[in-house]
This record gives sequence, structure tokens and C-alpha cells, in this order.
Amino acid sequence: MAKQRKGSILCPHCNKLISADEPRCPYCNTTHPGSWWKDNALIRGLANADLLISAILYVNIGMYVISLLIEPAGIILSLNDPFRFLSPGSRSLLLLGATGSVPIDTAHRWWSLLAANYLHGNILHILFNMLAFRQLSALVLAEYGTHRTIVLYTLGGVLGFFVSYLAGVEQTIGASASICSLIGAMLYFGKSRGGAYGQAVYKQ
Repeated sequence: MAKQRKGSILCPHCNKLISADEPRCPYCNTTHPGSWWKDNALIRGLANADLLISAILYVNIGMYVISLLIEPAGIILSLNDPFRFLSPGSRSLLLLGATGSVPIDTAHRWWSLLAANYLHGNILHILFNMLAFRQLSALVLAEYGTHRTIVLYTLGGVLGFFVSYLAGVEQTIGASASICSLIGAMLYFGKSRGGAYGQAVYKQ
């Protein structure tokens, strides 16, 4: 039996004010909403849209900074090629989880299919990806909720990199596949919802 608490809480699923000892949320029918495994700091954080957006942004930025610090000698500082400016060294990217046929086939690093989502190749790469994510995420969160958005972002990136692996791409990184997954989700939403709002979302 799930351990219940006394007092009032916000339902971890719908954020309505309810009694902590409710067997089911009267609004969204979530079972045992007051149990510790449904109402804790991690779950509450995942249910907070602004916090989730900030967390994904900070993890991506943090991993980019770490990739620069691991191998300072490998950083490209030439201004002649803006697409390579502030590029981390290839060794640091491989260490942190760059994916592709080389890391997976030679080192069996299947976990890199997830890790590569949070790595970027230069300052413009992370800037454009994070701007795109920031612009998309609010709309996706509003229509799909935090938990589905996490699934879309994570599985979209993993599946995208897996397709790259099957295509024989030797080494790849970036949040582009995850962002494309969010774009696809909104295209589907707009088309399936229909009406003026659905068409506006689809066209945008």
C-alpha cells in the first residue's frame, strides 16, 4: 500500500489542489497522488514547464562547456571559419558520448545514442539548436505536457542517431534530431486537431 501524507497537495499530474490522502485525484483520476513516489521533488520538477526548459538548456550548455574544458588544446579559435569557431576537440567529444558507427561498432557504446543529444560541435551549433528548442518547447509543453515532451525529446534524439548509425555515419552529435522530433509532434498535432488553431500551428 502506498504511504499517504496528511494535508493538502497539488496533484503531481494535473496540479489541482487536493487532499494528500485522496485514493484518486478527483480531477484527473491519478491513483494515490499523495504517495511519496508520485509527489517528490523530481516529479514536481518534471511537471514544471519552465523548470524543464531551463534544465534541458543548462544541461546542453554545461556539456558544451565541459567538452571545451576537457581538451583545451583541441579548441579551434580561428575566426576565418565561423562554423568551426570554439569547436571542442574530437577526443573530448568521443569521451563524453559522440555517437555513430565508430563509437558503437568499435567500443559498443550504445549509451552514446542518448549522450550525443547533449553535445555540440561549435558555438553556432549550440546557439541555433538552443534557440530553436527554446522557441518550440513552450508550444510543445502546452499541448503535450511535460512527461510526453521529455519522451518526445529523448526518444526522438535516440531514434535519429540510430538511423544515422544504420546509415553508416561515423561520428555525430547535436540536439537536431530531438528538435526535429518536437517539430514533427507539432506538425502532427496541428494536422490532427484541425480547425483554425490547428492550421495555424501546422503552418507555423
